[in-house]
Amino acid sequence: MQVYFDGRAYEVHPQETLLQAARRHGISIPSLCHLPGGEDSPTPCGLCLVEVEGRGLVRACVTPVEDGLRVHTQSEAVKNARRRKLEALAVNHYGDCKAPCGQPCPGGLNIQGYIALIARGEYRAALSLIKEKLPLPALVGRVCPRFCEPRCRRALVDTPVAINDLKRFVADWGLTHGEFKPEIAPPSGKKVAVVGAGPAGLTAAYYLRLKGHEVTIFEAREEPGGIPRWLIPGFKLSKEVLRREIEGLLSLGIELRTGVAWGRDFTLEDLFSEGYQAVFLAVGSWKERGHEVPGEETALSALELLEALNVGREVPIKGGDRVLVLGGGYTAVDTARALVRLGAEVTLAYPRSRVEMPAPQREIRAAESEGVKLFLMALPLKIEKDDSGFRVLMARTVLSEPDPRTKARKVIPLEGSEETWLFDWVVRAWGEEPQTDFKNYGKLEAKLATTPGGQLKVSTGTLATNLPGVFAGGDFVSGPKTVIQAVASARRAAGAIHNYLMGIKPSRSLPTVKFDFNRGRRPEEIDLEFYEQFPIIPRKSPPERPPKERVGDFEEVVGTLPEEAARREAERCLKCGCLGFHKCTFREILIAEEVPATKGRKRAKYRLETFHPFIEVDLNKCVGCFRCLRSCLHEGLQLKIYAQGTPEEEIHFEFTEHCVSCGACVDACPTGALTRKDSTVPFSKEEAREIRTVCPYCATGCNLLARVKNGTILEVTGADVPPNYGDLCVKGRFGYVFYRHPERLRRPLLRRDRGQDFREVSWEEALDFVAERLAEIRERYGPEALGVLCSARTPNEDTYVAQKFARAVLGTHNVDNPARV
Repeated sequence: MQVYFDGRAYEVHPQETLLQAARRHGISIPSLCHLPGGEDSPTPCGLCLVEVEGRGLVRACVTPVEDGLRVHTQSEAVKNARRRKLEALAVNHYGDCKAPCGQPCPGGLNIQGYIALIARGEYRAALSLIKEKLPLPALVGRVCPRFCEPRCRRALVDTPVAINDLKRFVADWGLTHGEFKPEIAPPSGKKVAVVGAGPAGLTAAYYLRLKGHEVTIFEAREEPGGIPRWLIPGFKLSKEVLRREIEGLLSLGIELRTGVAWGRDFTLEDLFSEGYQAVFLAVGSWKERGHEVPGEETALSALELLEALNVGREVPIKGGDRVLVLGGGYTAVDTARALVRLGAEVTLAYPRSRVEMPAPQREIRAAESEGVKLFLMALPLKIEKDDSGFRVLMARTVLSEPDPRTKARKVIPLEGSEETWLFDWVVRAWGEEPQTDFKNYGKLEAKLATTPGGQLKVSTGTLATNLPGVFAGGDFVSGPKTVIQAVASARRAAGAIHNYLMGIKPSRSLPTVKFDFNRGRRPEEIDLEFYEQFPIIPRKSPPERPPKERVGDFEEVVGTLPEEAARREAERCLKCGCLGFHKCTFREILIAEEVPATKGRKRAKYRLETFHPFIEVDLNKCVGCFRCLRSCLHEGLQLKIYAQGTPEEEIHFEFTEHCVSCGACVDACPTGALTRKDSTVPFSKEEAREIRTVCPYCATGCNLLARVKNGTILEVTGADVPPNYGDLCVKGRFGYVFYRHPERLRRPLLRRDRGQDFREVSWEEALDFVAERLAEIRERYGPEALGVLCSARTPNEDTYVAQKFARAVLGTHNVDNPARV
C-alpha cells in the first residue's frame, strides 16, 4: 500500500492511521492529545488535521490509511485550522517558559538551573553549568552589575534571591575544592591568536581551547587580567582570587605571552605569518575620556591613580587632603572609595541626579557609608591649579526637555549658580574609551573598517571585521561595558571563529523569544495574587565588614556566603522557569507553526498544587489533552474540564486514593502542567545525554532512561523496552535521589582493627586490603570458609562475574543471590 504525503509516495502498513504512518517516515504532523497505544481523547486537540484530496480536512490520528490516498500536511487550509486551534489554546496558558531572571543576563546563564543545583548541594554540577557560559565566575561574582536581580519575581514576595552571591559562592567553592576541568575536544590542528588578556581575551581563549584549537594570548602588560587586574580596587576584587581563576583557565593548555604589545612588538601580518589562522582582538578600553572642561588636563587621572594603588606605587594624595572626583560611573566611585582609604576627604561631583549615575546604587551607598560626599546636579565649568591647590568653578545644573527623537536630556548649567570651590586635588574620572590609532600599526591594520568615530567596525552577529580571519570583541569594540558583557561578546566571537576555522556555515535558526510565554514582563502585567501563596523567607546576605573597619585597608569588603546560608538562600528561588520545558510539545508546535505566545493569559486561575509527595500540578499550563488521565492504569486521578477552549474554561483535577505515584501522567503531559518535584533544573532536550541503565531497587530489572548533564541526573523516565515498556513504579521513577544524599559514602572507609576509627582511603588501598584478608582466610580455613552474596539490585552481568570470581579465583561454590522483587 502507498500513501502520498505532500506529493511523495510512502509505503504504509494496513491498520495504520495516517498519523502513525507519517511519524514512522519522519513526516511532521503536530499533535497534543495523541497517546501511542492509548485510547482516543474525549476532546481531541485537532492539531493533527491534514487535507485529504476529495475529503477535505480530517484528523490524522483516527483516519486509517488507504492505498492511493493523497494527503497534504501543509496546505493553507491546514495551516489556518492549526493556527486557530493553537491561538485558542494560547489564550488560556499562563506561565513562564523561561525564568525572567535569565532574560536580562548578557551572559545567558541558566540562573534557575545553577541555583537549583546549589540548593541540592551539587556544587560541582552548578559550577559546570555556569562555566558553559561564563569561564570567570569568581571575578564576575565580585563585580557583576546584577542585571538579573531586579527581574527576580521573589521581589513580589519579599526580596530578590541573592543570585550573584550564589554564583560567587559556588565559584569560590570551586577554587577551594579543586578547579572544574572541562572536557577538551581532540586537537583541530588550527591556531588562534588572542590579543589581550582581559576578560574578553581570556573568555575567547577558553572556549576556543575547549573546541580543540591551539590558542596563544598576547598581552602587553606583565600580568594577565586586563582592567580587573589593573584598575578595579582590591576592596572589590581580591587579586589573589583573580590570579587563581586565571591560572585555572590557562592550565587547560592555553599559552600566554606577556610584555608584547600589538603595534609595538607585532602586527596582524606578523601573526598570520607565524601560522595563526584567526586573530581575536580584545585590547579593551584604556584611553581616558575627556569632558572638554577648561583646565581638566591639570587634574589627576583616575586611571593612573587606580593603577598605582593596585600595584603599590606612591600617589601624591595624602591623609587629610581635600579631593574632588569628577564623574559618576564605576571609575569615579571606585576612585572615591580608594582615596577615602588614604585618609582623604572626598567629594564626588556629577551633573545629573543620583538615579542617573551609571554606577550601581549599592556601590554609591557603600561609598557614602565610607565617607564619600555626593555633590549632584553640579558641573565643573573651569579648573585652575596653583601652588595652593585647585580652584574649581562649579555650577548647579538642570536638564533640558527630552529630545523628540532620542528622548535624551542634556545637562544645562544653571545661570547665576556659579561658585568657586577650593580643593587640594581634583581627579578626572569621566571613564574610558577604546584606542582609535590602531590603523597605524601595520599594512593589514590600515585596511580595517572603522566607524565615523574611529572605532573598529565588526559584524553584530559574528564580531568579524572586514578582514578575513580577524575578529574583535569586548570593550575594544563596544566601549567600556561591564565584565559580563565583555565575556558574552567574546563567547559569541569564539563560536564564530570556530565556525570560520572549520568551514561551518552557521544555521539561521528562528528566534524563539516570541514563542516564550511569560507571567508578565512589566510590573503592571504581573498577577500579584499568584505570588501570595509563597511564604516570606528573609534573604541571606554575605558577611560585610563595617565601614569604620574597612576604610583602613584595601581588603575585600564583602565576603562569600557560608555554605549553609548559600543552600538556604538557593531554596528561596521560586523556580519561575517551566520545569517541563524539555518535554513541552506545545511550545515546539507553536514554534513550528510560527504562532507567537503573545496571546497568553496574564492572570492566574489556579494555585500551584504541591500536595502530592512527588508531583507538582500547575493547571494554568494545562491544554486539556487528557493524556494524563488516559496514561493512568490505576484510576489514580480525576480530570474534568468545563467550557473547554473558551476564556471561561474551568479545570478540575485531583489525585485519588488509587494513585500509586508511578509518574506515568507526568511523562505523558505535553506541557509543564505536571512536573516532578525532584526535577528542579530547567533544560532542553539537546542539553542532556540519555543514558540507559537498570533500576537498582529490585530483581525485575526495569530499564531506565537517565537524562544526565554535568555529572548530575536531571530526571529519570522508563525506557520503552522489555520488561517494563516505559512503565515504572514509584521507586524507579522518583527514588533515584539517594545518590546525592549527604550521608552517602563516596570513598572507601577502612580500619585495620576494631579499636581504630575508620579513615578514608583510595579504592586501590581498600581493594588491596580486601584481597589480603580473603587470601588469609582461604589459607587458614580453606576456600569453603568463604562465600559470595550478590544483592537483588545487582545486574545479571555483575552477578555472573561475581560467581565466576567465587569459583575460579576463591575456589568456593558458596554463592547466592536473593533474587526477589
